Amino acid sequence: MAFYDHQVKGSNLFSFPLLGSLIKNRGFLFILRSFNLFLILAAIWYGFAYPELENNPVTTGLMWNLFWPFFIILSLTTFGAAFCGICPHGFIGEYLTRWGLNRKPPRWLKNPWIGLVIVVLFYWTISYTFSGSFNSPFNSALLFLALTLLAIVTFALFKDMAYCKFICPIGAIIRAFSKVSFTWLSSNKEDCKSCKTFDCAKACSYKLSPFRFDEEKSMSDCTLCFDCAQSCDSIEYKVVKPSLSLLGPIKKMRNIDIWVYIIMLAVITVTMRFHHGLGRSAVADDFIWATSAMWLSTTLGIEQNLTGLMAMLYALTLTISISVGGLYIAAKILDKPFDSTFKLLGYALAPLMIVGGLSHLFESFFLHYFDMAGNAFIHLFHLPFSELEPLATRKDQWLHIFKLFTYLSIAWSFILFVKRLKLIEAPFNRKVIAFPFASAMASTMLGLTFYVSYIFSTYGMAMRMHH
Repeated sequence: MAFYDHQVKGSNLFSFPLLGSLIKNRGFLFILRSFNLFLILAAIWYGFAYPELENNPVTTGLMWNLFWPFFIILSLTTFGAAFCGICPHGFIGEYLTRWGLNRKPPRWLKNPWIGLVIVVLFYWTISYTFSGSFNSPFNSALLFLALTLLAIVTFALFKDMAYCKFICPIGAIIRAFSKVSFTWLSSNKEDCKSCKTFDCAKACSYKLSPFRFDEEKSMSDCTLCFDCAQSCDSIEYKVVKPSLSLLGPIKKMRNIDIWVYIIMLAVITVTMRFHHGLGRSAVADDFIWATSAMWLSTTLGIEQNLTGLMAMLYALTLTISISVGGLYIAAKILDKPFDSTFKLLGYALAPLMIVGGLSHLFESFFLHYFDMAGNAFIHLFHLPFSELEPLATRKDQWLHIFKLFTYLSIAWSFILFVKRLKLIEAPFNRKVIAFPFASAMASTMLGLTFYVSYIFSTYGMAMRMHH
């Protein structure tokens, strides 16, 4: 078991003088958060001032080639919810909640599905339906302005950082996927025994108690803002085993976490395999989502290419059916209630999208993230440099090395299923029989990866791109 006597073992990063002094320095974090706020406001302004892509590398360069891939995907797999600690919206919220009305959020607002629905409907659905819609600086700026205004209003009205907890479109995603990281915030238990002031809890804007994280085997809604560490020297930030909290019992298991894993796997990884992966093959028009899109467009009498939308709908159907169906059958085999089995075993799905997403992240860094994010800074600050070029092209075979992250994510998921099956009190032979059903989605991802390779090796790449 990873937790010993409610004390997580690991190397305390605060013991490194430079790192500890920077993270615990309010001035440094204030400057870092202010800089991120400046970047997001600059990106919004540039989007409206220069709405054409060729005249504006700043908006899309910062929003889609810096914030999303590096501050979210990369940070989640390494430092957990670290992005929340430097998020511009959270930074604004810390002050607005102090000066705002501080009303109690209504019951309907305390719904963890709100943020997830926002990101699926207003980003992914629009992106797949209207291909390239957010390549437009104007559209990107409009989206981020709407979210910023929504954050300001929510922070001003309600207490306890309600926007971050319930409305933020990546809030539920970060809370769920941060569990795969290899860092952990806790406190020195020896110091806590004699503590009577609870400074760490008093400093937390989210009303959390860091000294209970070890006992609860969960960091709850912690955003790693480090306000607690600045208030109490006994707070520790440790390097631990990857997915530490997923290796053992989870005191506060949440259905929404499992649904985040399933839905994000569907709308990002599986849909991209269908639409952007197989969509580049020579037989792209023969797949069911392509033929369905053609039929739907003809039936509705519209010229809009609906291939991306249909790919997402088929991906959602496939992923939900296999994930939920597999866990349901596993629950029957184990003779356990479905709800508890769904939550207990569903956490093993966590690595499939987020760790597998590192494959796309690193490939894209060399293909376009580097030059587009770099050019954004060159234009934003009028730096005396020539525009950067991509570090690689799709013809470079060495890029395929990053596909190892796909296989790593699948292997990681299988291991977690084994670990979490051990937590269920059931005969060993039942667990063995239940395993292939519980882990059916991990097997599906492995099969889909091989299938994409087979299609390209057999039929080749299309003469034109299908997007």
